[in-house]
Amino acid sequence: MSTKRSIKVGTVVAAGGLALAGLTTMGTGVSNAATLQTEGSYPSRSACMAAGPGVEAITGGNWTNYWCVPDRTAAATWRLVLTN
Repeated sequence: MSTKRSIKVGTVVAAGGLALAGLTTMGTGVSNAATLQTEGSYPSRSACMAAGPGVEAITGGNWTNYWCVPDRTAAATWRLVLTN
């Protein structure tokens, strides 16, 4: 009977280890995602979104997506962020 109990505990420990490894791997992938915040700010989210397709980065990179986020330094303005 003690053999069955140790197998179950071992299975639970192994499953926990795999889950932890999966979460760590996912976190590494997300942390390595490249982003670039552009210069300037926009008076509204709609103005920021309208400017997004035409923005070109001065640094190299394959910037394929963009989004607009509230500007932390100036109230009621938006910043454009590029990502790939």
